[in-house]
Amino acid sequence: MPLEYHPPYDLMLCGGGVVGLSIAYECASNGWKVLLVDSGQIGKESSWAGAGILPAGATTAAQDPTEQLRALSHRLHPEWSQRLLEQTGIDNEFRRCGGLYLGMSPAERATLAANQMWWDEHGVGFESWSAHELAIRLPFMREQAAVNERLRAWYVPEDCQVRNPRHIRALVAACKKLGVTMLENACVDSFETHADRIVSAHSGVRVFHAEKFCVTSGAWASQLLKPIGIETGILPVRGQMVLYKLDKPLFSMVINEGHRYLVPRDDGYVLAGSCEEEVGFDHRTTAEMIDPIKEWALQICPVLSQAVVERVWSGLRPGSFDTLPYLGTLHPFENGFVAAGHFRHGLHWSTATGLLMYQWMSGQKTEIDLMPFRVQRGQTLGMQLHTTNHSNS
Repeated sequence: MPLEYHPPYDLMLCGGGVVGLSIAYECASNGWKVLLVDSGQIGKESSWAGAGILPAGATTAAQDPTEQLRALSHRLHPEWSQRLLEQTGIDNEFRRCGGLYLGMSPAERATLAANQMWWDEHGVGFESWSAHELAIRLPFMREQAAVNERLRAWYVPEDCQVRNPRHIRALVAACKKLGVTMLENACVDSFETHADRIVSAHSGVRVFHAEKFCVTSGAWASQLLKPIGIETGILPVRGQMVLYKLDKPLFSMVINEGHRYLVPRDDGYVLAGSCEEEVGFDHRTTAEMIDPIKEWALQICPVLSQAVVERVWSGLRPGSFDTLPYLGTLHPFENGFVAAGHFRHGLHWSTATGLLMYQWMSGQKTEIDLMPFRVQRGQTLGMQLHTTNHSNS
């Protein structure tokens, strides 16, 4: 016999990563009765595995939808961190630590010089450092600066970070205080639909009922949506990470070179990452990726050769075909919604996603236009390509 769950839930969230938790937190803060289910442990997939980097957002009016999303999230993060600390006593280690962007090669220097125009246009402050200035500010880079006198660096003071596991822990604690029901190891197999509504969600013999349903299962969202006729471009993209432990913090800023980064924590831990691999739902770490990350980390910060490698791990980011997340209604189901496909930006964009999805699902005017993030944009693009017979990437 099926086990029917009939409490008067306003919203059921399918997926308990940082996006699902943020929506649950925002909706519950506004009085909604929320049920959140996850196929494994809440917050232990890509949300836990990331580095927690929060690049500075625009302080002037942005036109690009992703820049609008980033700017709103960046504005909300310090507010959420303070609220979570007051509500739970958990410090998620939100820090305005600054971000350093290295131009080691001519191509990297050209790219970062071009970034200056973006920073200027969007009101993001930055400083340009010579190799000599870099060596003074970060003594462990003196050898690099001496070997490569053309090395340049750009420092962005408003880049921030949070500590992923602690942010997740704070969100879970806050959601529990707000009365959110959370179920782990509850894999949603399917939805029952009738006409333009989702009637229930099924997990084995368990059947869940709610007024609204929202898919927040990250890289696994496509698997849940396809059976009800909704196609997305979401796919898993693996990233791998190395964790070092120093006796004390050596630097405070996030150091970036291309897609690689070093992220320092207050207690001497340093994260080194990362990579992008389309290998399906494979969580394994590989020497082919971990070794180059270690080599790069030691090249940038030779002192790490004296550090202990605490562990290595991987996470599966939810990529999308056009790099935009999916936010909005699961047409034709008027009470079905999705928030997934954030790729490398899930934690950064989670605060704005929580607010925007609450506003959208409650029928309010959203802070930014969600039309660019609609689910059907892929179908629209496909029809345009077929009609015009030319490619558009």
